[in-house]
Amino acid sequence: MEEDLQPVLPFGWDEKGLERRLCALTGAPVSIAITSNSVSVLSLRRSGGGTSLRLHAIFLKAGPEVVSEIARFIRNRRKGERFPVLSRYIRENQGEIERGPAPGRRTGENPPPRTAGRFHDLALAYDSVNRQYFDGGLACDIGWGRRPPRCSVKKRTLGSYSPPVNGGRGLIKINPLLDRKGVPSYYLRFVVYHEMLHAQLGVALKNGRRSMHSPEFRRRERLFREYREAMAWESRG
Repeated sequence: MEEDLQPVLPFGWDEKGLERRLCALTGAPVSIAITSNSVSVLSLRRSGGGTSLRLHAIFLKAGPEVVSEIARFIRNRRKGERFPVLSRYIRENQGEIERGPAPGRRTGENPPPRTAGRFHDLALAYDSVNRQYFDGGLACDIGWGRRPPRCSVKKRTLGSYSPPVNGGRGLIKINPLLDRKGVPSYYLRFVVYHEMLHAQLGVALKNGRRSMHSPEFRRRERLFREYREAMAWESRG
């Protein structure tokens, strides 16, 4: 039996070599584009019988076990599927993904945004949503905004997303109105998910005008598992 002698270079893959390896592992056409996108480090789009894959440059130095899981991600991406090797690799390379100052900050200025609240932890919510809906591939900062005046949930902006600037990362801010005992954790996760969709999908153009909530955005928004419960709770909030 002839062994697969596809080389793994000491300093990593080149783009075409990685592309050929993924084609071999999946048994289907795969085209890749290497990016420095710190928001979406791994994303795919299917077209005809092939797959277009956008990968952060960190994957050019990935070992064979990571590349094999990328192939599994291409072949078997299903709702709820787990990719622990990929998730671990992305976590281990966060420093390289995050290289550069965070949005709105220069090195040495303000501390990272606060994620721990009195009743809810945004870091836990973000990590849970990232694993469940984005395969662990979205990389943003997240934190609580400033304390608002007392107001109902329905009458306030509950979250915002600021895109990366100067090589930094996108920033999600969540209204601290949601850091209350009576706010269900699924509703907080829904608001986080909504802002993460903004990070991944960006701003669409419709008839030459910017559209923050395109039909594709609304379709993806409804994929949140507790969407109906979130909408029902919001209507009462």
